[in-house]
Amino acid sequence: MPLSLRDVQRDPIANRALTELVQDYTVTEAKSGLVLTKKSGNLKLFFNELDDLHQWEFVQNRLMVSKIQRLRALMTKIHQQRESWKVRALMAEAQLLETTTRTSNNGRNPHSSDVRYISLKRYLAKQFHPDHAPGQGVEKAVRNEIFKEIWSEIERLDERASIARCATARPQ
Repeated sequence: MPLSLRDVQRDPIANRALTELVQDYTVTEAKSGLVLTKKSGNLKLFFNELDDLHQWEFVQNRLMVSKIQRLRALMTKIHQQRESWKVRALMAEAQLLETTTRTSNNGRNPHSSDVRYISLKRYLAKQFHPDHAPGQGVEKAVRNEIFKEIWSEIERLDERASIARCATARPQ
């Protein structure tokens, strides 16, 4: 007895396999069984028994399992790289902080030795710098003027700290 669509619909595994195949193939019933013709081309698949669809589904399942295993391995590798990068970034950040603190302590300037001063300087630059200032029209102009006032004072403090560093670095 040849394979029919009705037989396939009764079998859950064969039905699942046929459902996947229907995306790329058109199904017709022939005297010997089901004939699936590729929608883009003339490739034909002949299924004479339910076991043929079971085998096709089994092969697809094995391919999917191997893909999943490859993706899991890749995901593990990516996760390890991410953790490695995170550690490197934290180490670089700590080293930068240590270097900043060490250089600022050489000048013995209370403003530059304080990491909070550097953080405040970054914050003010982000908040009020004309390239990054939010707002439109008058608000933007006001922020720009505030930035100019604050930044000129910051530069004056930095310059004074730099002069103090140079004076302590020179033997007298």
